[in-house]
Amino acid sequence: MVRRYHAYILTSLGYDVEESEDGLLALETLLKGDHDLIITDINMPRMDGFRFIAEVREMAAHRETPIIIVTTQDHAVDAARGLELGANVYVVKPTEPEKLVHWIRRLLPGSGGKEA
Repeated sequence: MVRRYHAYILTSLGYDVEESEDGLLALETLLKGDHDLIITDINMPRMDGFRFIAEVREMAAHRETPIIIVTTQDHAVDAARGLELGANVYVVKPTEPEKLVHWIRRLLPGSGGKEA
């Protein structure tokens, strides 16, 4: 799965990663601890990425947490909606690992992780 592949890449670069199988589980995970960055898809079971982002932005602890959308939805209207709801970056799959790492490092300067 793409989610696991992205987690593998980020873990190999020294980032701590938590995964959730759907939007509802992701919200529960966010309530349990500190998170510096969120990577989400638009197409998820039980809660789509748009609703997930809206819910995250209602959480005081995550109003400013950077959000990257990585999705197969290659439509300008979807990108605009995701960014309007509060995502910082919209990336269309498939994407090169370097592109994802670039955005993470840009959104989290000084966050650690090893140089690629």
